[in-house]
Amino acid sequence: MVDGALRLLEAAPPRMRGTARLALRALERSSIPSFSRLSPRRRTRRIERLERSGSMLARNLVLLLKSLCGISYARAAEVQNAVGSIPRCELGPAAPRPPLPPHLNPAALVPPDEDERCDVVVVGSGAGGAAAARVLAEAGLDVIVLEAGEYHDAITYSRDPIDALTTLYRDGGLTACDGRPPIALPVGRCVGGTTVINSGTCFRTPDGVLTQWRDRVGIPWATELEGEFEQLERDLTVVPADGANAGRNAELCRSGADALGLSNGPIPRNAGGVTCCGTCPTGCALDAKRAMHVSELPRAARAGARIRAGVGVDRVVVRNGSAVGVRARRAEGGTAYSVAARAVVLAGGALGTPELMLGQGLGGRHVGRHLRVQPACWVGARFPGQDVRGWDGVMQSWRVDEWLARRLFLEATFTPLAFGAHWLRGAGAAWKERVERYGELGIIGVHLADQSEGRLRLDRRGNLRIRYSLTRDDAARLRFGIARAAQIHFAAGADEAYPQVGGIDALAPGRERLIEQGLFSPSALRLEAFHPMGTARMGTSARDSVVDPAGEVHDLPGLYAADASILPTALGANPMLTIMACARKIARGLAERLT
Repeated sequence: MVDGALRLLEAAPPRMRGTARLALRALERSSIPSFSRLSPRRRTRRIERLERSGSMLARNLVLLLKSLCGISYARAAEVQNAVGSIPRCELGPAAPRPPLPPHLNPAALVPPDEDERCDVVVVGSGAGGAAAARVLAEAGLDVIVLEAGEYHDAITYSRDPIDALTTLYRDGGLTACDGRPPIALPVGRCVGGTTVINSGTCFRTPDGVLTQWRDRVGIPWATELEGEFEQLERDLTVVPADGANAGRNAELCRSGADALGLSNGPIPRNAGGVTCCGTCPTGCALDAKRAMHVSELPRAARAGARIRAGVGVDRVVVRNGSAVGVRARRAEGGTAYSVAARAVVLAGGALGTPELMLGQGLGGRHVGRHLRVQPACWVGARFPGQDVRGWDGVMQSWRVDEWLARRLFLEATFTPLAFGAHWLRGAGAAWKERVERYGELGIIGVHLADQSEGRLRLDRRGNLRIRYSLTRDDAARLRFGIARAAQIHFAAGADEAYPQVGGIDALAPGRERLIEQGLFSPSALRLEAFHPMGTARMGTSARDSVVDPAGEVHDLPGLYAADASILPTALGANPMLTIMACARKIARGLAERLT
């Protein structure tokens, strides 16, 4: 277990490693005698007291250590066998599965020894970069896509969660926002980006959001994305989660929502009719999920795009006031590599794109500001005697959209054991028992379209720092959502729920209003987030934005952004289709200018 935790820390950002050292020292000195000299029983009691502490610092230091140790513990074969959580992946019998384009050839992704030249260089291969690259290449332009991560697919994915975290994620999955409370923010770092490790959920942008972007932000094409959404849904085989294959976690969410008279329904996904197994966060074991490395990138390559993996871009080359290429380094050997281009499209996501711009002082004073993350809370519940086995169904399967006007959306999301064990309260034998009963859990994720904003900066060593704190209003909305998730669980037959609010281990039926009525500060919540956006937002003026409605950086011709960083506001939905549709629109405009 220790070896696994150390591997994760080696991949973590320097600040996270320092925090882990601080946590261990604080834990060791938190008792007399020191923690390491206590009996196992007293150690357990000490951890439980710290976890219930009124101190946000104490609670979150314990959560960090439980995250590291929980992943390491839950990955063990004997634990998975005891829980019964070994995945079984298969395709549904009636799954609509148009032929995929041929997979990328890994040998062709190795950057050449010499520098290169093209019409457009795209930095990043996730939802935005892949969608833009395909449109540009199919328009007849010479396109090169640069990706800092490496290529993996169903043949090379490891089912070991630590292997997956260290090969598919930025910072070994330990990217996080500092703030009150701290929020985990895992993002992908591989060919295909976060689409490789997300749940495959594909909602269109809510109409009200698009209207706001057109009328208040000044993006004239925001309400003209219908054709883009239709094309994407066809190409990615987006269909609602099949009720027969969605799994027991979906059934429980639907049952509870129906009993309460709440609006609910299946979640649309880019996996056709696949019977899933909870392997989404470690890469789809069948490559049935249409992540970018098995969909848009192969289509771009078929149209002539060159895709280079293991290439970290250091700088945008600016000459005579225009962007004319990039300078990079090959991961293999760290040798320099440059690409000259007529235009540069940044698509490294809401973290990578501003990180590159901040390093050069490009894009103006709004770069890195206005970070939205759509914070989420894991709300589990125990269904005693029921064999829920959420890993035998679709990971993110059912939605409750009753409270969209409150900017809340709830999704039945069964987290794999290795990624969910640390959310279980307690320590020692009690925690182990809860792990072994993981198959009795139903899980709902509460998501918020946040008004809170964060900011990205680079420290003196060039390391990315992320700061984000919840406003009291957003925290109150999340507490409302947590209480509603607990009610749904109870209406479906759960006997206790786990709300992830400081000081509350479990809730009994009828007690859920304690969450929304209690005097809890924002820092009392235990949160994570998966949808960073807005850090190079689109608008009509450099006074309040970074790129114009064409996606071009204000006052820097030839430099574009086409990823989650350009989104002006939070969405109230998973953002993948929105990112892709906007990137396609930007790429079409750029292609018209260059051809």
